[in-house]
Amino acid sequence: RRGIELLQLHFDVVSLGDHTEFMDQVLNYTGWKHLDMPHMNVHKKPLEFTKKEVEKLYKLLVRNGDVDFVDAVKQRYSGHLSYLADV
Repeated sequence: RRGIELLQLHFDVVSLGDHTEFMDQVLNYTGWKHLDMPHMNVHKKPLEFTKKEVEKLYKLLVRNGDVDFVDAVKQRYSGHLSYLADV
């Protein structure tokens, strides 16, 4: 709950989901040119997790409220920039 309040108070734009589509919409709306950003600090090997590790991480995310927070953000902000499609 507090996380949603902080988003509303301190952030003008919340991007979730398809960040490439969001970037394309912003570039189209503003007329800015695309700028390639180098990928730094990237792990280049495949990540492998056991079922037990995934379950433990999920339980931690639930306990910390991260799962509920992400769900609340999606419900609150889903499609909030859809009006830009009409511009």
